[in-house]
Amino acid sequence: MIKEEVNIYADKTSLSKGFTDFLLKLMDVYPHMNLALSGGTTPKVIFDYWAENCKDLIDWERISFFWGDERCVPPENVMNNFGMTKDHLFDKVPNITSNSIYRIHGENEPEEEAQWYSRILTAKLLQRKGMPSFEVVMLGLGDDGHTVSIFPQEIDLWDAKETCVVGEHPESHMKRVTITGSVVNNAQYVVFLATGANKAEKVRDIIKSRKEFVDKYPAARVDPNKGYIYWFLDEEAASLL
Repeated sequence: MIKEEVNIYADKTSLSKGFTDFLLKLMDVYPHMNLALSGGTTPKVIFDYWAENCKDLIDWERISFFWGDERCVPPENVMNNFGMTKDHLFDKVPNITSNSIYRIHGENEPEEEAQWYSRILTAKLLQRKGMPSFEVVMLGLGDDGHTVSIFPQEIDLWDAKETCVVGEHPESHMKRVTITGSVVNNAQYVVFLATGANKAEKVRDIIKSRKEFVDKYPAARVDPNKGYIYWFLDEEAASLL
């Protein structure tokens, strides 16, 4: 049975505070946290919140930063997840140093980068059942039900034996390096972050009727082996619950 908790907030700012409080409680337990970041609009708001309000509140030296996925473009491209995080968080918080950041190099050849990042995760993270295990994985939720960079048309990649694979956006055909479901579901805590009315239908489908959508939405396959799912939603994203 999935261990799941849904948290609903009035707006993005209160959601950012709620998620921050959640991380701080975990940091009371974990001496060091390996955190898989997500791209997207909601994490951008959270990173801005951290840069403005949490420079001294969070012990940044106890966090290592990774990514769940990356678009295969260089960091100066506006679509690059690392570049967005750098602009909104890393460049604004002096206590976050380069030796705590393990980015996916989107400018490299995708298949080679997927293999390289797999080796990084294997070397840097606790291994559980033969796979890397994050303390926390941040996830977005696409309008089509995708998460990380595993899309519905490639849903079988979710169950790939590899740690990292290369996915492809169904419309732009942009390649993306992504962790697989084997890594997501091996995390201690998996956190969905979703805001906006456009997310409401998929949020409802997955929370209320997950079994009906496991063959349609990759996000419905999030089912941590021994961990927990936490949802951080604004009122619009939660409007159909």
